[in-house]
Amino acid sequence: MMSKNKFLVALLAVTVASAIGFADNASAAAKKKLTYEEAWQRCKALLDKEGAYGTGINPNVRHTRGAACMKQYGYKL
Repeated sequence: MMSKNKFLVALLAVTVASAIGFADNASAAAKKKLTYEEAWQRCKALLDKEGAYGTGINPNVRHTRGAACMKQYGYKL
């Protein structure tokens, strides 16, 4: 009897967890995707705020970090 109850509790937990996961994916898909220009403005502002090097010591840092930021918004450089 006890193992049947444990099985039902585990099944209920899996069901609830999967329902929450599906709801989270649906709400993420419903969000409006930023345009390329909006994403670029946000990433540029972030890099300027953090003080990423643009030229001089290591210019590749700014490009790499900018590309990573744009990838978060779904765009490739």
